[in-house]
Amino acid sequence: MEEIICNSCGATALEKAIFCYQCGNQVRCKDCLEVLVPGAKHCIACGTPVGENQGQQAQKPFNKIKIKENGDERLYEIEFTDDVGKEIKDVMADLLKNKFGRLPGQPVTIRENIMEENISGTLAVNPVALAGKTELNTETVAEEYTASTPGSPTYPHLNDLEVKLDCRENEWLLLYAFYSSGYGNSTFTKEVVWQQYKDKRLTETRFKNLGTNWKSLFKKYICTVRENEFKFTAQGLDKANELLLAATNDSKFSPRSLRKTIAFAQQSANSHRALPASRKTAAHSIVADEFDVYKNELKPSLEEFFARKMPGAGNPNRIVAIAYYITKINHQEYFTEGNIDFAYRILNLHGKPVHLKQVIVNLKNSRIWFQKVIDRGTSGWRLTRQAEIYVEEKLPTYKT
Repeated sequence: MEEIICNSCGATALEKAIFCYQCGNQVRCKDCLEVLVPGAKHCIACGTPVGENQGQQAQKPFNKIKIKENGDERLYEIEFTDDVGKEIKDVMADLLKNKFGRLPGQPVTIRENIMEENISGTLAVNPVALAGKTELNTETVAEEYTASTPGSPTYPHLNDLEVKLDCRENEWLLLYAFYSSGYGNSTFTKEVVWQQYKDKRLTETRFKNLGTNWKSLFKKYICTVRENEFKFTAQGLDKANELLLAATNDSKFSPRSLRKTIAFAQQSANSHRALPASRKTAAHSIVADEFDVYKNELKPSLEEFFARKMPGAGNPNRIVAIAYYITKINHQEYFTEGNIDFAYRILNLHGKPVHLKQVIVNLKNSRIWFQKVIDRGTSGWRLTRQAEIYVEEKLPTYKT
């Protein structure tokens, strides 16, 4: 049998071989085993069509994807074969939806049957730069989104918020998520938000309540997109902007006070009476702030401690006893109004003061029991030595 040379790579084909063992080029007809003429599209003996890998390969249709971004006027053009292009189009559409919350105004266009020999494009990906983007803080994401989105509102820096705002801890988590998501325009992850919170505000007490505060946001402010990826609800965006409104007014007061001021102004504007009638002042809204109330080998439970001290039905004795348990037995640096509210709920105590904060302030002024504490934007209270002595010596101890 004669020796056959592959007309594609020049290698000597094996005896009775249909394809070249080096490059895979077809050298014989599959039906009659006749040697194929270089560049043939059909066998000269039986007329059977020759595969695409014979001689010059048949050209394949390509799809082109164009992406155009505003701001920096970036333009990306990528070309793929039909099968790959269809899949890539769907992937790119999902990415754009995640980034902007919707597809951009310039649609993804597909132009079929562009004849190209190789996949070409102007998109260059720097793997080193891409790896550096895996760990982002909330300021970086927010600043990049503001820079690339003309007309977007200007929000204060997070460092300024810590000075100007007096928020609850779950509200701080909401604000960190707001900045992490490009001011609510994209999704965010739990890891980034938690790390930002730990870097800025973490104390032992807050760490214990971190999970509870995080879960409280899911009631109406954030929702899950997919595993470990979340986005803001419409109510969550309104809440975040409401909190930030206080910081943009160059005044150091809590957003809760701001909400009351706005509500009062709206009522005054809508009123047709020259002299508004007197009305009762609304009670300060307090959210329960959990702490460890359970017994362990080192301390009694809150219920056991309360039973020993028997503070009675008076709110001053109840509050100072709870505060003593939190700071001296639980070893927290300070207690909050939310801690007292939580204790009243756990102990099922009736008669909780409507204006709890005012009661604590009165005890601070009249009996010198408490000292005001501001810890990185959070208000709290410490027991004075006089209050500690009162609980230890004046409150009765239960005798068996």
